[in-house]
Amino acid sequence: MEPAFLYDPANASLVAGLALLGFDIVVIGLSPAMFVAVGALVTSALLYATGWRPAPVETLALIAGASLFVALIGWRPLRRFQNADIEEDKSSDLIGRELIATHEVTKTHGTVFWSGVEWQARLVENAHVEILAPGARARVVGVENLALVLAPIAGEEGSTHSK
Repeated sequence: MEPAFLYDPANASLVAGLALLGFDIVVIGLSPAMFVAVGALVTSALLYATGWRPAPVETLALIAGASLFVALIGWRPLRRFQNADIEEDKSSDLIGRELIATHEVTKTHGTVFWSGVEWQARLVENAHVEILAPGARARVVGVENLALVLAPIAGEEGSTHSK
């Protein structure tokens, strides 16, 4: 017995959309593949509502068009949703402040003088320089064990030494 149920484009679109949506949610975790799943579901709803039963190639074209439409509308909300759980480090009110290095700072050690206090400091691991020279500007990107983690501010020529 053949699955005649799936020969109907509306049924096939419905099954494909539900399968893709389930796969995306359970296995991938809300990815752009969701747009294709929703496009297939929208196509299925359209075919059920109109009674139209196009050829398979036309059905695929409808799914592609609906998927593109859904992607254009849903891309930004999906990105906001995916990035919603990323929290900014607010463990210290020093994070984000710009300061001028008063001593040499490397990726392992250094000191800076800020707001009347001499602070231990080091460069962030992925800094594009090895040494932050006195007088160079830097931004505080973290505080670890009472040491400021600094990122050099671009455009400070002559005040940093490249790798």
